[in-house]
Amino acid sequence: MFDTAGLIFAFAVLAIAVWFLRAMIGDRRTIRISPWERGVVSVDGVFDRLLEPGRHTIWGSRRSVTIAPLSMALQYIQVGPVEVVTADRLPARLTATVAYRLHDAEMAIREPVWSPVTQVANTALVRLASAHSMDALLGRAEELDQMLTAGVPDTVGAARIESIALSAVILPPELRRLMSEVERARLEGLAALERARGEQAALRSLANAARLLKDNPELAHLRLLQTAGAARNTTIVIGDRPEGRRPS
Repeated sequence: MFDTAGLIFAFAVLAIAVWFLRAMIGDRRTIRISPWERGVVSVDGVFDRLLEPGRHTIWGSRRSVTIAPLSMALQYIQVGPVEVVTADRLPARLTATVAYRLHDAEMAIREPVWSPVTQVANTALVRLASAHSMDALLGRAEELDQMLTAGVPDTVGAARIESIALSAVILPPELRRLMSEVERARLEGLAALERARGEQAALRSLANAARLLKDNPELAHLRLLQTAGAARNTTIVIGDRPEGRRPS
């Protein structure tokens, strides 16, 4: 009887110990961090540590443990539209796309990169516009992208800037209307020039034909015969008509 009671007591103590350990340690979780990510471990909402790529085992506890992925791959931010004034004093709005990577994951958690990257890109757009005319902004996309990228630091906070590309040049409505009128006038001038060239070519061809017929009367007779052969119910008189005769 004593042995049975002791065995029951031992099992009870063991069950209590297992329950206590599970309550203190919690459940076990296995997670996988991809090569282009870092795992941000937070305990009770406070940053605790970073997990490198690979498999990790996380033991739960009575405290709240969360793991959030942090991408280290190439990312993009759309900047703008930014109000600018060009070198020829014309207003416009510019937008750009910034490509960047995180080079310091822990710094990116403490200091988010969106605000400083956006500010740097906005400043670069204003400087670019003030140094170029409107025609240059509308026409030299690749050169402008290189200038934008060269005009910002290589790193901004936790971000490494890979490139900045000018996305769009937005003109005010009145300026768009004016440029449309200028373009329409240019196209109308080109059309009038082409019509004048066509008329000049036609007149030159007629003058050459008249000169050729004048120098070679036989060609005129041949041309007349060709016309007569194509015509129907037509009487053609070549030379002077004899007196008293009527055309048949």
